[in-house]
Amino acid sequence: MSLEADREKMPNHLLQWEAMRWARAQGCTTYDLWGAPDAPNPQDPLWGVYNFKQGFGGRFVRHLGAWDFAPNRALYTAYALILPRVLGLMRHAARGRIRRTAMSEDGRTGE
Repeated sequence: MSLEADREKMPNHLLQWEAMRWARAQGCTTYDLWGAPDAPNPQDPLWGVYNFKQGFGGRFVRHLGAWDFAPNRALYTAYALILPRVLGLMRHAARGRIRRTAMSEDGRTGE
């Protein structure tokens, strides 16, 4: 995930690159960036994610996909309903903090 703020500094590129370097130093021969569109298509909402990952020079490999195992259906349902709402609230709060920080750095009050 990335935000618009300071995107030009490309922190996610550095994070992934360093993780790859660390994995290689540990003897790993495969690094799975996990997740891409089902078929490379510029119209797909995940096209930007695909391009980001392709930028590391990897290759596109299809797998079965990720599936959740839910031994307790009630708890899983609660998790599936509540977690997206909690994450949405956290993102909303973070955007507000970023906006206020940017405004204060610009000399504005944000009011």
